[in-house]
Amino acid sequence: MPEWPAAHGTSLSAAQQRAVLAADPVTGEVTASPSVLRALVAKRLADAYGRRGARYLTDFGRQVRARLEAAHRAALEPGPAPGPESGFTAATGEETGTAEPAPGRAAAAAAAWESLLEIRRMTGGGSRPQDTPAAWERTRTVAAVALALEAAGMPAAVADSAGRRIRAGYRVTEGAGPGQARVEWRPLPGTPAAAEAQRHLESCAAVLSRWGWEALLYQASGGVRFLAVTAPPP
Repeated sequence: MPEWPAAHGTSLSAAQQRAVLAADPVTGEVTASPSVLRALVAKRLADAYGRRGARYLTDFGRQVRARLEAAHRAALEPGPAPGPESGFTAATGEETGTAEPAPGRAAAAAAAWESLLEIRRMTGGGSRPQDTPAAWERTRTVAAVALALEAAGMPAAVADSAGRRIRAGYRVTEGAGPGQARVEWRPLPGTPAAAEAQRHLESCAAVLSRWGWEALLYQASGGVRFLAVTAPPP
């Protein structure tokens, strides 16, 4: 299958996605406005056949439709964060383990992130749908925010079996309301918590903002700094 979407310039618009998904399941005939049909032909997703010049999905178009259908199912059905077939759960900073990450952990996070970007491309709109949280992320904000941070190379906090923190890092929990997440920076014991938290939370906010999240820095009673993270209106 040709590389998608790079081989054809841009991802599909919302109207183009709807046309591909609504094509006749048997014949592949596509019904849409003339501008949408022209765009699908230009992207090699459809061709004109017959005396009336009706447009039908190409083999590539059928494969893209299958990927669109899979992406929509992944965005709407409950389940873990997208990842390789072996399964991947993004670190939220509430895990116990060792200070050093497990071998292959960074590669697994990168693969999971690419899967999520594919969902964004297939289900989003606009010229750069990969830059906006997908429906899947809006209903599982903690997992989505944790995946964005881990894939960007930010460390998650880790405690040992006795509950003592052995690695400084972010901690993602449920926010104050539906669709919100709270990100704190958990330092190692004995370190200047306030200064370290400010610096690292600003780095976390930059990562999240890059990928379409709204991340605002707050200070709670007692001086604890945190990010309140939400997705912008769809």
